[in-house]
Amino acid sequence: MKTAKQYTSGKILSSSKYGNSFMFEQDQQIQKRRIKKLQWFFVAILILGYVAATMAQTGMKDIELKATSEFEPTIKDAVKLGDLPEIKDTVKKIDNINYGIASSPLISKYEVVPIDAAKMKNEPLSKLYHSLLKVGMGTYTTPYGEFWINSLRTRDVAYGIHFKHLSSSSHLKDVGYSGYSDNEGEIFGKKFYKKHTLSGEFNYKRNVSHFYGYDTTENKLTKDYTKQRYQLFEPVIKVQSHFTDSTKINHFIKLGYHNLSDLYKVSENNVKLNTVFNTFINKERLFVAFDADYYNHKLPNDTFNDVILKLNPYFEAHGKKWMVDIGVGATLDMFSNQSAAKFYFYPQLNAQYDVYESIIIPYAGINGGLQKNSLRSLSGENPFIASNINYKNSNTKINVFGGLKGNLSSKTSYDAKASYSIVDSMHFFVVDYTENGTLDNQYKVVYDNTDLFNVNGQVKYQYKEKINFIAKGNYYMYKTKNLQKAYHKPEFDLTFSAVYNLKSKIIIRGDVFVIGNQFALTKVADNYTYTTEPKLMKGIVDINLGAEYRYSKMMSFFVNFNNIANTRYYRWEKYPSQRFNLMVGLTFIPF
Repeated sequence: MKTAKQYTSGKILSSSKYGNSFMFEQDQQIQKRRIKKLQWFFVAILILGYVAATMAQTGMKDIELKATSEFEPTIKDAVKLGDLPEIKDTVKKIDNINYGIASSPLISKYEVVPIDAAKMKNEPLSKLYHSLLKVGMGTYTTPYGEFWINSLRTRDVAYGIHFKHLSSSSHLKDVGYSGYSDNEGEIFGKKFYKKHTLSGEFNYKRNVSHFYGYDTTENKLTKDYTKQRYQLFEPVIKVQSHFTDSTKINHFIKLGYHNLSDLYKVSENNVKLNTVFNTFINKERLFVAFDADYYNHKLPNDTFNDVILKLNPYFEAHGKKWMVDIGVGATLDMFSNQSAAKFYFYPQLNAQYDVYESIIIPYAGINGGLQKNSLRSLSGENPFIASNINYKNSNTKINVFGGLKGNLSSKTSYDAKASYSIVDSMHFFVVDYTENGTLDNQYKVVYDNTDLFNVNGQVKYQYKEKINFIAKGNYYMYKTKNLQKAYHKPEFDLTFSAVYNLKSKIIIRGDVFVIGNQFALTKVADNYTYTTEPKLMKGIVDINLGAEYRYSKMMSFFVNFNNIANTRYYRWEKYPSQRFNLMVGLTFIPF
């Protein structure tokens, strides 16, 4: 209790507010009793005063008074109050207090009507058509045709076929018949499973060219005499997994075969297996690539085989701003013309770091590898090679590179890189002056150990689908060990390409190709003897322009202007190009 009591001189003192109220009530009752006593005292005084006055008037004689009255005065008994007042304590002790919330459901009279969940409306899918046909005709008697047939949009399968023909029956000035014919066909298909995609294709190519790089003032030859034809058959099958579980091993497997032959009874058979497996180990990703390559080359009087096995395990890790992969490459080369198999090991390191919001991303790395030189790869680069060329594989012992890349804006990106490579047996093309009589119109392949310094860059600008611009270029510096020059290796090359789309109605395309100076090995005659020496060949500028008018979704018309500068340039010595040529045509959807 917080109230304290004291008894002093018969009075009660209290420090609480309830004690003060009680004392006030006691004072009022005492005051009332005092007033009543005073009233009776004044009545007695009045009676005594009256008696005294009467006695004075009568001379203090015995007077007998008799008063008769029915009033009998009485005094009520006094009611005494207790001296000890009762004080009620306002603080109550509560035992066994339990806290809790007794909730009761609030039933609203408002009934909520359910509505369907909001859905994002996808853009309508573009309509697909079963076929597309593109035909045209150009100067130099150049017919062109291309045809596609494909399946429509499905969840399970996709398939189609593609054919292309481009030929020319041109006869350029001062050289032999320069006509050519390029034909290709392709059948492809894909089957989509829940976790895998199975795809296959069959490719066929037939390319006819002529060794027209000879002087017609000295030799009159028919076009069949200089004809060359390459024919390719290539089936390919691929399997790729799509596991989303990081504990699974994703894989890509490609098995292909091709047979390539020419008119001079030279052929090659190549079976190639490419595999890549990857899985996560903690937060890092492990890749293991394994390739097996069996190559068989047949000549009229000889044959040789080559087996190349490659194993390349590497880890890939990345953070918010960085990415790195590190590994090693091992290659086994078993060439039948070699006395023993050769082993090669290559380091692999690629690293990049985002310095500032994908605008500046420096990167650097080191790698290497073995490149197989075959009839297919060499004839694809230079169609005027002889059939009996020498074959070696090129070995890039080490390649060190570094550069910068990034996005200058949402529309502009760039990439600039410098590299230094040490290559054993790099291939070069030179005219064969020993095996082909006086025509000297076929190339052979020579090899030399070479150091190569390369600087390349690329800038790309794209504004929606309206404007697309790409500029890229390379600068090369070759240092050969035995050859005087890096024959038919240009000092630099530049490419500028632009596309302008005017409301999807008119499409304009432009390309500029620039190739720097290069050296060729040429023959210098002196009476009845000759020697060979390097010859500087001037650079090349080729400007092309094309336009397409889309009359409707089913039909469009196009026109292409090639070599607008009308120059007669040489990519390969003795083989001039066509001058200005024009092609017009149309594209339509048959069904």
